[in-house]
Amino acid sequence: MREQDIETRRVLVNGISTRYYEYGEGQPVLLVAGAASSARDWFPVMLDLGDTCRVIAPVLPGFSGTGSLPDVKPVHMAAFLADLLDALDIDSVIAIGHSYGGCVAAELAIAHPELVRRLALVDANGLGRAAHPAAIALAILPPRVADLLSALASLPGSEVVLACSTLLLLRQPWRVPLGTWLAQARLARSQKSLRTSLEIFRECGDIIGQRPDTLVVDRLARLRTPVLIVWGDTDTLLPAWQGRAAARRLPAGRFVLLTGAGHVSYLDSHTDFMDAIGPFVRDSADRVP
Repeated sequence: MREQDIETRRVLVNGISTRYYEYGEGQPVLLVAGAASSARDWFPVMLDLGDTCRVIAPVLPGFSGTGSLPDVKPVHMAAFLADLLDALDIDSVIAIGHSYGGCVAAELAIAHPELVRRLALVDANGLGRAAHPAAIALAILPPRVADLLSALASLPGSEVVLACSTLLLLRQPWRVPLGTWLAQARLARSQKSLRTSLEIFRECGDIIGQRPDTLVVDRLARLRTPVLIVWGDTDTLLPAWQGRAAARRLPAGRFVLLTGAGHVSYLDSHTDFMDAIGPFVRDSADRVP
C-alpha cells in the first residue's frame, strides 16, 4: 500500500468542480480536513482503512483544487458534503472530521442523520467555546488585514515558515510522513486556500473563543448516532477537557485521549489513533458502544 495508489478524482457538485481522493473498497468512510490543512494529510489514514473500506477525502470548497462557496460556515459546508455524497451515489457513510472538519461532519450528521451511520470527531471545533488566544486573534482580524496577510504569506519562501508553523500543533513532528510536509508547503503557496482558512477562523470565532452559533454539542446530544471523540492530550489549540465533557453528554458517545499528541493527533500518534478509530469503523454495529 503506497500513497501513489490513492486516486485523485473530480466530480461536479452543484456546478462546483470538486477534487477528492479515493482509496479502497467496502463501506464508505468520509474524511473531512480542517482549516489550514490539506485533504492529503489523511493519506496515512486512508491507506490503513482502505483494506476494508472505500475511503473518500474531499478537498473542501475554497481550497486549492475545488471551487468556492459564498459562505464557509460549517452548516453550509455540511450541505455541500451531502450534495457530494449524492453526486457519488453514496447512501450513507462513517464520517470522520478533524478540527473545523469535525464541526462540519457533526453538522452533516445533525442535518442528515440517515447519511451518517457513525461519527468520529478528532480535536474538533464546535464542542465548547474555549480556544487558544492565537485562534481568537485570527478570528478578529479585519477582512482587509486578513487578505493582506494571505497575500504576503503566499510569497515565495514563506511556505517554509508556514509549513514549520505546523510544528506548533504537533508534539511528535518526526512521525509525520514527508508527503504531509510537502502537502503543507503546497497549501501554503495557495493564496486562495490561505484566504479561505482565515475566513473560516472569522466565521467560527469571536473575541471570546468559538462562536456560540457554531457549537454543535447540544444538537448532537439529540442523536442516537454512535460518536467517538478523539483528542490529543497536549492539544493547545482546543482543550481536551472540552472533548471529554462533550462525550459525557452524548447518548452514544465515547472519548479517547491520545498521550503525547497535539492538535493534529491523527498524525502525531498515528498508531494510537488507528487503534481507536479502526475498531470504531470496522466492527459490527453491536460492537460499537
